[in-house]
Amino acid sequence: MKISCPSCGQHLDAPEELANQTIECPACNGKLNVPAPPTLEPAPSPAPPPKRSSPKVSATTPTKKVNDKKGKSRLPIIAAVGLACILIMGVVTFALSDSSQTYEWEMDGDKFYLEVNSDGSFVLAPSEGMSPVFGNWETTGNGSVIVCAGKVRGTNERISVSYDKNSMELVEFKIRGMSVLLRTVGNPQFKKSDHTIDTR
Repeated sequence: MKISCPSCGQHLDAPEELANQTIECPACNGKLNVPAPPTLEPAPSPAPPPKRSSPKVSATTPTKKVNDKKGKSRLPIIAAVGLACILIMGVVTFALSDSSQTYEWEMDGDKFYLEVNSDGSFVLAPSEGMSPVFGNWETTGNGSVIVCAGKVRGTNERISVSYDKNSMELVEFKIRGMSVLLRTVGNPQFKKSDHTIDTR
């Protein structure tokens, strides 16, 4: 006997032995009553719902849920959103954990310390007895060269330091607009340092 689930509209073939009993719809797990078989002539099948037609199934045969396709089509979207959230959390964690980095290098017998901050500022501590340099940094070229340009505290003396963040080589060192010839001071290499710069 052909019946339809009142909850989801699924068409079912129910055996006559289930007449006047309540069964569970295999598509939506909703409860439905199996009517008594007609005595005169069979009633016409109910019109299918305006949506796409569903395959007819036996009441005892498990069936796929109608919205399985929708669930599958949403899976790539859900995965993409999840991946985006993970990437954002990683960037935020990196930014918070690496808010500043201090480097050191030697040049002509003097040791220099450079603290580069994630807010775009920097502090350069030249050899002992000299005032620190404060300023801002930016990237140039393809983003691998960091240029730190600022002034010695309490003066108008400008100093800039440029280094390659990939090779950690000093690219340029300028004092009052004049470049120091790096080959004459041994082409200094940067290395990470745990030195704390005293900015007093």
